Amino acid sequence: MQGDPRYSSYTDPYGQPQGYYPQQPAAGAWSYGQEGYAPSAQGSYPYQAQQQYYEPSAYQQPYQEAVPSEPMSYAEPVIIDDGSGDEPPRKKRKKGSVVWRVIFIIALLILLSSVAALGYIAFTYWQGQDEYDKLTEYLQVDDTGEAPLTLASFNVDWDALRNINPDVVGWIYVPDTNVNYPIVWRDHDDKYYLTHNFGDNSTGQFGAEYGCIMLSGYNSPDWTDQVNIVFGHHLRNGSMFSQLADFYENSEAFNAHRTYFVLTPQGNFKLNSFACDKVPGNSKDIVIPNFNTEMGFIRYIEARYESSSVTPDPPGEDAVDMKQIFAFSTCSAPDNNNRIINFCSVEEFLPAGSSVPRNSAIIDVEDIESVGSGTGERLS
Repeated sequence: MQGDPRYSSYTDPYGQPQGYYPQQPAAGAWSYGQEGYAPSAQGSYPYQAQQQYYEPSAYQQPYQEAVPSEPMSYAEPVIIDDGSGDEPPRKKRKKGSVVWRVIFIIALLILLSSVAALGYIAFTYWQGQDEYDKLTEYLQVDDTGEAPLTLASFNVDWDALRNINPDVVGWIYVPDTNVNYPIVWRDHDDKYYLTHNFGDNSTGQFGAEYGCIMLSGYNSPDWTDQVNIVFGHHLRNGSMFSQLADFYENSEAFNAHRTYFVLTPQGNFKLNSFACDKVPGNSKDIVIPNFNTEMGFIRYIEARYESSSVTPDPPGEDAVDMKQIFAFSTCSAPDNNNRIINFCSVEEFLPAGSSVPRNSAIIDVEDIESVGSGTGERLS
C-alpha cells in the first residue's frame, strides 16, 4: 500500500511504521470502477485494483483497519541465577596487607633457616664429642678412687691410635675435668688441626669445630724441649680446653685442679700447675721451646709467676729448680684475640718400660735407649 494515496501509514511513538488505514477521499477525488477505487479523471494517474489489499504484517492477514496501540514500555531486566554467584564478590586487597604478607613470609624463612643452622651446630657438637668419647677406649686408667692416681695408673694403646691417626704423640688427662683427649703434632704446622678432628674430619666454617689437642709444630714430638706448648679449642659446650680457661682469675678453681697427666710413647708425665696468664694471641715471647742459657729459661718462668692471675696454694716450685715446663693454651672466648695459658712444672716422669719415676723430665738419648727397643718402634 506504500505509495497509494488512499491509505495513510501509522507509526508508533518511536517512528516505526505499524500499518495502514484507508483515508477518506475528498469529494470528487475518487470514483469506483469495475475493479475498485481508482483516481478520477482529475487524478494524476489511472488505477485499477487487481487484488485485495493486504496489510504487510508478519501474518499476511487481510487488511483490517489499524488501531493505534499503547506505547511500548521497557521491562526490568531478568537475571538468571546459574549458581555461579553463590560466593560474595572478593574484596580488593589493600596494598598494606600484601606488604605485611611478604614480610611474614620472609620472617618465616629466616626463622626456619635459623632453626636449621642451630640444629646443625648442635649436631656437630654432639658428633665431635662422640668421636673423642669413643677414643677413650684406647686409654686404660686404674682409678678405683681408693688411692691417688700415679703414673703407673695409665696405659695407652698407641698402636691402635696410630692406626687411626699417625700424628698422635701423646694424651692429656686432667682429673675431675672433661679434659681427656689424644694429642697430635705436625712439623711446623699449628693450623691444620685447628679445623680437623682426630679422625681427620672437618665440619667446615658453619659447624662446631673441635679440631685436635695439639703440640706446637715448633716443639719436638718426643717431648724433650724446655717449654712444651699444647693448644686446644675453647668450645661453648665446655669441651676441649674450655675448663682450663675457667681457672683465669679464679684461684679457688685453679688450686682445685693442680694435677695434670701427659702420657706419651716415651713415658708419662705428672705435672703441677703454678701460674695462669692471659697473653695476646700474637705474643712471641711465650712459644719458645728452648733457651740458649739456663738464665734465660729461669727468667721466662719468673715472668710467668709475675703475670699470673692466680695465687697457687701451696706455692709452685722455684724457677731455678725447674728443668722442663708445659703450657696449655686456649682462647679467652668470646675475646679470641687473647690466649689463656696454664703453666705446669714436671713433678714426676716415668719412662716407658720403667717402674721407677724420676724428677728430671728432660729426656736425652741415653734415657730413650735405656727403656728398651720398644720405644724406638713407637717413635718410628
